[in-house]
Order: sequence, then structure tokens, then C-alpha cells
Amino acid sequence: EGRFWNLSLLPAQWSPGAIDAPDPPVDVAAVNPWMLRMAGEVADGVHVHPLNTPTYLRETVLPNVAEGAASAGRSRSDLQLLVPCFTAVGDDGAEQERWRELARVQVAFYGSTPNYGFVFDQIGFEGTTARIRERQKAGDLAGMAAVISDDILEHFVVTATWDDLAERLAARYDGIADRVVAYFAGAAWTADPASLQRWQPVAADVRGRA
Repeated sequence: EGRFWNLSLLPAQWSPGAIDAPDPPVDVAAVNPWMLRMAGEVADGVHVHPLNTPTYLRETVLPNVAEGAASAGRSRSDLQLLVPCFTAVGDDGAEQERWRELARVQVAFYGSTPNYGFVFDQIGFEGTTARIRERQKAGDLAGMAAVISDDILEHFVVTATWDDLAERLAARYDGIADRVVAYFAGAAWTADPASLQRWQPVAADVRGRA
């Protein structure tokens, strides 16, 4: 029984009885301020959208989550903030550039959503979503990606070698994220299972800096 649901219609023969485990955490995905405030008020964690920048995290996510938490007598530290990150990591510039171009496509794809346009506005690139949508309506996928200039892309991507990736991630998300999710790690692992060995020490290093 809870505030919103009463799940009581369960025949005894199917009931597992009491479960000797704590309640699972309930996380919420949120982008805009009112959803972030709601998440701060009632959720155990917040899944931030991949279309995020340090500016968006500091100016939109953190204050609204904190406001929502305060309205329920909680604090920001009562929630887990999970932040996905586009990483362009490689031992050489060519490998980094390959991932940067994939990130450019993803930023354009997510950035075509009208309600997300303010994320570009915050970093001084007003009208970006409108320009992406013009190319989208024309069926020009390459043109959509071309709207995302290198200057825009820098706000969304961490570019690094394997040796300095952990330091770059820590510098970007320290004091903001409780967990950082490498957006492209799964794709890299699928393409080359051996790449998982490169990610393990990075994860351990970032965790050790927390």
C-alpha cells in the first residue's frame, strides 16, 4: 500500500509472502525543471538525459533537484544523481575523432527535441534546435549533425586518451554526479569485447577519486 497505488489483489497461492530485502530504489528520468523538482521530492535517484552540459547540470539540474528535495524535508545528498557522458577516448587522434563524430550525431538527434532546446541556449547557441529540425524535416541526417559545430560539441563530450580519461571525468563531474555512465562503453564493448579491459581501470580510478 502506498500513496498512489494499492496492490492487494493477489491470491494467496501466488503470494511470495514477505520479502527479506529492503525496498528497491525508485529512480526517475528528468530533463526539465518541474520534472527535476518532482524527482528531488519523491525519487531515490535521478537519471540525467545524455544531452547534458556542465552548465545545464549546475544551473538546471542541481538547483531544481535540491529545491524539490527541500520541499519534502530532504537534501540533495538523499538522492543519487546518475549522469551519462559522451566520451571520445582513444590512444590517438583518429580514434578519438571517430567517437567525437558519433557523439555529434547523437547530440543532433537528441537536440532535435523542441523541449530540449534550452540546453543549447544556456551555452550561447540559441536557435540550434530550430536549425537541426530544419534539416530533420528535409530528411538530411548529415545536415543535422553538421549543425553541431566543434564549439558546441565541446560542451557535451569528454575527449581524452585512456591515460587521462579518469582525470578528465573527475574534473568535469566532481561535486555533481554520484555515478557517471560512459554512453559509448557498451557500443565499444560490443564491437571489441577486449575493450572492457580498458574501461575497468578507468572506472576504478574514478571511483577512487570520489
